[in-house]
Amino acid sequence: MPKRPTQRDIAQQAGTTQATVSLALSNHPRISTQQRKQIQQIARQMGYEIDPYLSGLSAYRRKLRPPQFHGVLAWISNDVCGESWKDITTFQHYFRGASVQAAELGYRIEEHFLRAPGMTPERVIQILRHRGVSGILFAPQPQSELRLKIDLRHFSAVTFGYSLVEPRLHMASSHHFRITEILMQKILALGYKRPGLAFDEERDRRTAHLFSAAFMSEQRRLPSRNRIPILMKANLEKDLFLSWFQKEKPDVIITLWEVVHPWLKEERIRVPQDVGLALLSVRYRKENYSGIWERPDITGKRAVEYLVDLIHRGERGVPSIPSYLLIEGEWITGKTVRAQR
Repeated sequence: MPKRPTQRDIAQQAGTTQATVSLALSNHPRISTQQRKQIQQIARQMGYEIDPYLSGLSAYRRKLRPPQFHGVLAWISNDVCGESWKDITTFQHYFRGASVQAAELGYRIEEHFLRAPGMTPERVIQILRHRGVSGILFAPQPQSELRLKIDLRHFSAVTFGYSLVEPRLHMASSHHFRITEILMQKILALGYKRPGLAFDEERDRRTAHLFSAAFMSEQRRLPSRNRIPILMKANLEKDLFLSWFQKEKPDVIITLWEVVHPWLKEERIRVPQDVGLALLSVRYRKENYSGIWERPDITGKRAVEYLVDLIHRGERGVPSIPSYLLIEGEWITGKTVRAQR
């Protein structure tokens, strides 16, 4: 059996060091494009392949020893005045989870702001390249369906959620469709018969219409008399909500907005005695509200794991086929729904 070529063999053939070969095979930007292509061509000609067993052994060894510092990952936000990812509890959990996982893997997360005074996407990229950053996490965007002109040729990148539509990157997100299925199944098992979804158009767009699509999919299982039209408006306002509630008479309300609860209280409608209330995303795992805990800290951790994996594999730039990493939520019983008689 012929000897399996090693990186040392490739280095000898290319007239360079094993360290340079390792960086070139992982597409590291520290190595010039010309030299990377030359080394990769020699590796192909020699029949070099990454040994999955050695890769697994390396990963096992990394777990056994304290992580060495490998570098900085950039967290890029695109906040506008009055709207920030830091205002949303779920997004705060993304950042915390990402920071914890980055530290465990030997990285540190550093924030960068596209809309800081005097900053442009070109300037941010220049700063990141100067600092030797190889991986970027894009924070959730301030609006849905946002397009961003930014040169990512030298970076591995992952974004959170569906709000960034261009460039199309690998993405980590809550599994919104599955979350809604779980919630509907739980409330129907409690005996509720007329679930109603009260939503706003912007959040529906931000989640690629997956909440509303899953609700309608589950609603088809109900008798036609119990299929309530979705309340979907540009803004979820009290008068519109109460008009819909009084007309459609849902026995449980599904929404993202906690403000619905005080609106009902003001009308002397008791929760859960008169109507149930289930949130598609509760802010904390230990919560009085019934609904779904999206596990956003896990989403943050998995995003970093994926990003570091992309860095190690040398996958940089905008992918030809983006991959989506979806995290399933957890039902929280809470105190705003109860079994129906």
